Amino acid sequence: MKKVIFVTCLFVAMLISSCSNGLESAAKEQMEKTMKELAKDPSSVQISNVETKFNNDSICILHFKFSGKNGFGGVSSSEIEYIYLIHTRDGNKTKWEAVRKLDDKKSVLSQAKEDYQEKKWETDKNKNLSDEDKKAWYIHFVADLDMIFNGREIDSKDDDIENW
Repeated sequence: MKKVIFVTCLFVAMLISSCSNGLESAAKEQMEKTMKELAKDPSSVQISNVETKFNNDSICILHFKFSGKNGFGGVSSSEIEYIYLIHTRDGNKTKWEAVRKLDDKKSVLSQAKEDYQEKKWETDKNKNLSDEDKKAWYIHFVADLDMIFNGREIDSKDDDIENW
């Protein structure tokens, strides 16, 4: 019986891990496409030091260094935060993304952690969740808010990336 329970737990852990890894892979792939789309010269784009800062089944936050040719022909580089989010509303799932330069801004993840420590995350919607789930819920909430100002729906024809 113990073996069955152990194998079941192991299978569930692998399943959860593979879902998160699938989202992380999709986020990294989309991030590369988006950064080339934003660049003045897509062939000059270089992405390095990619770190997954947060990843679960509905959000992946990546930090990385981006460099590429600017409008004057020189090379510019920046620290970037990329957020890939699956938003579910009324049973419909949509994919969203946001790109933020971290050179002069606080990351969404840092803001969420600060607010979380100050207990700004307490709501009736999440009071029955575990601490880990509350943290994940709040990171997603802060990212959702950021999407309003800095994000776009992926593959949406309504949002023109040139307006970013």
